[in-house]
Amino acid sequence: MKKSLLVIGAAALIPSGVMAGGSHSDGHHHETEPAHHQDMGHGDDHHASGGHASMVGEPAAADAAGRTVHVDLLDTMRFAFDAPLDLKRGQAVRFVVINRGQVRHEFSIGSKDEQESHRAMMRQMPNMVHDDPNTVTVEPGQTRELTWRFDGEQPVVFACNIPGHAEAGMVATATLKP
Repeated sequence: MKKSLLVIGAAALIPSGVMAGGSHSDGHHHETEPAHHQDMGHGDDHHASGGHASMVGEPAAADAAGRTVHVDLLDTMRFAFDAPLDLKRGQAVRFVVINRGQVRHEFSIGSKDEQESHRAMMRQMPNMVHDDPNTVTVEPGQTRELTWRFDGEQPVVFACNIPGHAEAGMVATATLKP
């Protein structure tokens, strides 16, 4: 009898463990196998700060943006910015990102090292979909927005880190002005 109660009690705990597994509210979604946030090349410290702080800045509220830049994502593996990337430290910019192509693309803001790390993670999990403050996945015909306040001493790198895209030239770099 004790053994039966123990088995029933253990079985009752299984669903609660599964339900306590969490959601993808951190902005990462996976179309194939699940992955844990720590395995994605990200630390957990950005949750405490309320966003994805970076070597090149941090997320900003859309209404804080003093400028809007439209970005077309093209299947020629290029970004087409509607204005020069004349960026200043402390400036908040709203990016309206439109996928004009027929394949999925990504728009990511970071330093060179951050982009290289993200690219390596994407090689391990190529079907990962992002909805983060600094990175969005954009399906064909879709428009996404993100707003970023630029800061730091490092050049800003914009990249599509879907495997093969950055390597084919889907990267742009800007130097922050004081």
